Formats: sequence, structure tokens, C-alpha cells
Amino acid sequence: MSRAEHLLVEVLTGAAIEMPWPEEHIEDWLVDYASRAVDGTVSVASTPAPAPALSLLFGDQRYLVAEPAGPSSYAEADRRILAALTTMATASRHAARREARLRRAAHADDLTGLWHPNHFRELLEALVEDRGCETIAVLFLDVDRMKRLNEHLGHLDADEVLRELGARLRSDVFPPGSFAGRTGGDEFAVAVRHVDDEAHLQRILADLRALVREPVQVRHHVISVEVSVGEALAPPGPADAELLLRTAERRMRQQKRSRRPDTLPPRWYDDRTILRDMLDQGRVEVAYQPMVDLRSRETAGYEALVRARHVELGPVSPLVLVGAAAKLQLLDELTEVVVQQSLEVASRVAADRGRPVGLAVNLEFEQLRADSRLLRSLPARVAGTGVELVLEFSERGVARWTPAQREVAAELDDAGIGLAVDDFGTGYSALGLLTSWHWAWVKVDRAVVAAAVTEAGRTVLGHVADMLADLDLVGVAEGVETRAELEAVEAAGLARAQGTYFAGPVPGAALLEQAEDG
Repeated sequence: MSRAEHLLVEVLTGAAIEMPWPEEHIEDWLVDYASRAVDGTVSVASTPAPAPALSLLFGDQRYLVAEPAGPSSYAEADRRILAALTTMATASRHAARREARLRRAAHADDLTGLWHPNHFRELLEALVEDRGCETIAVLFLDVDRMKRLNEHLGHLDADEVLRELGARLRSDVFPPGSFAGRTGGDEFAVAVRHVDDEAHLQRILADLRALVREPVQVRHHVISVEVSVGEALAPPGPADAELLLRTAERRMRQQKRSRRPDTLPPRWYDDRTILRDMLDQGRVEVAYQPMVDLRSRETAGYEALVRARHVELGPVSPLVLVGAAAKLQLLDELTEVVVQQSLEVASRVAADRGRPVGLAVNLEFEQLRADSRLLRSLPARVAGTGVELVLEFSERGVARWTPAQREVAAELDDAGIGLAVDDFGTGYSALGLLTSWHWAWVKVDRAVVAAAVTEAGRTVLGHVADMLADLDLVGVAEGVETRAELEAVEAAGLARAQGTYFAGPVPGAALLEQAEDG
């Protein structure tokens, strides 16, 4: 065996013996082993390099790129060696992620996904010791009258309420770095970081209570719960983690004892009753969010977003509302309310501005039916209003595109009513759908847009935008919230965008005032 062959065997053997490689050193080790195995320059990049370089993907849009020292290409043996090393890097990455999942599973609650009590205490102790000049707070929560909920719904359905509460405690209602744990059956604790002062903490508590109070749909029930919350604030300086937790728990117990009994029970309602009441009482309304042309920065139209508020439960999530309507076969009735309100507002905006106004209304795919009285009524209702109506269908709900649906779509198209794809890229990616109709636009889902602030995410968004452009489809970025996201969307070449970076949804009255002001 030649010296070169001995070196290759040594490199591959050494790399294999060290498997799995430490997660924090995978890329460095890959470059080191590859540099010892082949001649030329070796690096890691987010995009492949042109020939004669070799580019081998090893996960998450990361490539091992080897560029030969001279004009000649690498031999097949070199390619195989580099492929073996990238396989080891990929396997090491998978092993690290699997180990991280196992570590979390060992320390997290199966039902809620929050930390177990002991691990929460360990994290809290570490935070208290290492926080420096940071002010933190500890919250202790108890779900009011959970026993009654168990008795009424049964433990399995009541557990769904706890599962949803766990998800809400992991949301961005708390400052970055905060974390939560499940300390008992219906009791939770939260370590809140970066607290400015007592007033800031009270605002966080108000947001938390409002979030917890939002209705949860469990099978055929809509449920709203309350929590008793105790808090302990720890300004910079010496503190005891266990004492903070106990203080917060004691204050929670005091609050629970001091509250009137009739404020404590959870509220549960049959979802048909909820939806029927809101429709009959006129509590379903519409908010309007502009869609912006990124070249002219002018408003290209508005999306009509359903909003609802129950007299007792308060605001009801659009997802809960639409989900209940779909299950109860009341989608057309719900959409009728949205169409009626939004056409009236949009037509008045068009009249005030003296030019047509685009309006997008969301429909579920199952509503695209030949026997739909709602759809049959639209051409006459839109005619002469100055409203350019587009019906958006979520990619998540799209089933097979049938000839009957194509016929309905053609009739709407003849009347000047367009169809569009919403939520593209949510994980289903029904690519065949894109070529099944001449869509007015395709909205790229917020998740794809948010990920575009990373190098890999920009690559994905760029490919999506290029594909839409090649298909001669207008691409719209959903949920643009920051300058960085806007820059990524513009770099990808999407034509339109909507999101809170430009403007949030506003009620019809506010939109009409804006139109009158010019």
C-alpha cells in the first residue's frame, strides 16, 4: 500500500472511530478530515459551487465544497472519500438531534411539553445564579376549578385543555429566554426574564390572562378557563430560587382564596350554540389588511379577515370559528356574513377613491361546489361595485381539483371573480395545484417568510419565488413583520406582500375613514 493510500485509510478510520462527531464541531471536523484526504481548498458553504469543484450536501442546505488545486477535476476515488465523510457528518448531525430529543423527553412533560418540576427548578436555580444585573420574575399558575372540568368533560378531553395551555405558555407572550414547567396536575410555573419593573410585569400578567382565557375547541365543546396567578419579582442581587417559587405559589393560593366563587368555574359551551349565537347576534365582523405592491409601495387590495366575539367567552379565534363552521356545515352561512360586510365596505372605498379596489375573501375548498347558492350569487352582487373580488383557498385544505369545480371556477372567472392559493408552503405543498388553474396569485405562507431571515430559509424562499415566476404566477408574501423579512422577500423577487410591517388588520369603520382622508 502506498503512502497516499495509508493516509486515506488513516483519515477514514480516524473519522469513523470518532463517530458520532460532537455537534458543535461537525463542520470543523468535516473540513479538517476532507482537507487531509484530498488536494485543493475545502470549505463549507450554503450553496454548491460550479465544476470542477465538488459539492456534497450534508444537511440543512450545507455543502462540503472541495475545489481542486489545478485545472483538472477530482478523481472518482476522491469523490467517494468526500461522500463517505459527508455521510459521517450527516449521521453525526442526526445523532445529535436524536440525543437532544431524548434529553428533552427525559426532562419534559408528555402532555404539555413543558419542563418537569425538578428540571424547571434546576433551570431556575441556574438562571438566578447567572443572571447578573437582570431582573426576573417567577409566576405560579393554577387552573381554576379544573376538577369541575374533569367531571363535565372527562379526563381525556380535559387533558386537551391542559395541552393547549402548555402550548400557550410556550408562546411569545413572555420575553425571550423565559421558560415554563408543569409543577402538578393543573399547576404551572414560569420563569420570566428581562423584566423592566413591576409595571412591566403587570402588563405581562394581563397579556397572559387574556391569552389563557381565549377559547379552546375540544371536540364539540368550546371551553374557556381562568387561572389564578401568583408572582415573585427578583431584582438584581442575591436571591433564592426555591424561595421565589414558594412565594409565587403562596400568593397564588391567597389570590384563589380571595376571589369570588362565581368567577372561578371554567366555561364550556356547545360549539353549535356558540356559532349560532354569534351569527344571530351580529357578533361576526370583518377586519381588513392591505396587500402591498412592492414595486410601487401602493395598496394593491385588502384581505377580509373574519373576527368574532362571544358575549361571555370574549374573542373567539378565527381557527376555532372556521373549524366549528366546517364541522357543523355552516361555512356558507359564515362566509355570507363576511361577503356581505366586506363588499359593502370595499365598494364604498372604491367610490371614495374613484378607482377599483381589490378584495380577497377566504373560502374553504369544500365550498367550491356547483350547488352553492353563495357562489352563484356573487357575480350579481359584485357587478358595478368597483370591487375586484378574489376568493382564496388554503393549500392546507385543497383536495383533488375536479371537473365540476373547474366548471364553477370558469363561471366565476367569466364574471371577473378570481381564485387564489393561500398558505402555500405550509408543509403539504400540492405542487400540482399550481398548474391546475390560472390563479390570481399565490400567497407564500408566513412560516416560509419568517424562515427567510436565515441563509437556508432565503434559499427556500428564492426557489419558491423562482418557481412562481416561471409559472407566470403572482407571488405574495404573507406575514411580513420585520425589515429583515421584507428585504428577504424583495431579494427573492416576490411582487406583493402583506403583514404588520406595513399595517395590521383594521375594522371597516377605520378603513372607510382612511379612504375618506385620501
